[in-house]
Amino acid sequence: MKNRLLITICLILLLVACIPPALSLTATPRPTATPSPTRTPIPPGPFDYNVSVPFDPKIVTETQKDGLTVTDLTYAAHDPSFSAFLGGRTAAYLIKPQGQGPFAGIIYLHWLGTPNGNRSEFLDEAVETAKHGSVALVLQGYFPWMASPLGTQDDRPLIVGQAIELRRAVDFLLTQPEVDPDRLGYVGHDYGAVYGGILAGVDHRLKTAVLITGVPSFADWISFFHIDHDPYASIVKNIDPINFIGQAAPACSNSPSGIPLSPRTWPTAITKPPANPSRSNGTTTSTR
Repeated sequence: MKNRLLITICLILLLVACIPPALSLTATPRPTATPSPTRTPIPPGPFDYNVSVPFDPKIVTETQKDGLTVTDLTYAAHDPSFSAFLGGRTAAYLIKPQGQGPFAGIIYLHWLGTPNGNRSEFLDEAVETAKHGSVALVLQGYFPWMASPLGTQDDRPLIVGQAIELRRAVDFLLTQPEVDPDRLGYVGHDYGAVYGGILAGVDHRLKTAVLITGVPSFADWISFFHIDHDPYASIVKNIDPINFIGQAAPACSNSPSGIPLSPRTWPTAITKPPANPSRSNGTTTSTR
């Protein structure tokens, strides 16, 4: 319950903090530009993708709820060979308030576990924030949710592909005319937070991220799949979120202990996973 309250507070603050002030009828001096914080440029890397691939969205159902439009849909993945069990497509809920906007845009990615280890986890939260003036895209994760790791090099393109699908989710959200491109956020829990660490670091269109119980490396939870940590750590080393989270824009984040952190302190706080790693669903803790 505390995690959900923190998520809602952070995202409502995002909605109101970026609203431009009313225009003045009198001339005012031009403000002195404030230099932006310097970020080390990230060279072209594994999370680059072809932005021209059409989305080809297909609506499954569309309903009205509490003054909102909730659409269950799919759209084409960045590569037809990705998400084979979904026919090369990404499934999501798109939730919109009434009106023309501009509204903040928020992407959600769920945890791996029970209960609600799918896109239903954040559906209620997405509906609640949409009531306050946001457009939400609630994603269904593919790897490792629907395709389990093998513990080999074959996992790398699936990890990279899932991260690219998050970047593509930003693209899809921006095709919605009501969405303000200057007010984009992300919420991820568990593996959703791990992938969010990559997304926040490589895609600076995001202005905030709420990352709940994430870890620095994909190897830190690989034992849940009965795969040895150390060999896997060498396989995923250069695509782990710890390599990218330090480049994230300022954000409201949630550490494994429930203490709000900024992206620049998150790596330090969770550089080492707990000796007995566990994954929390926000109310109870599950160790597998």
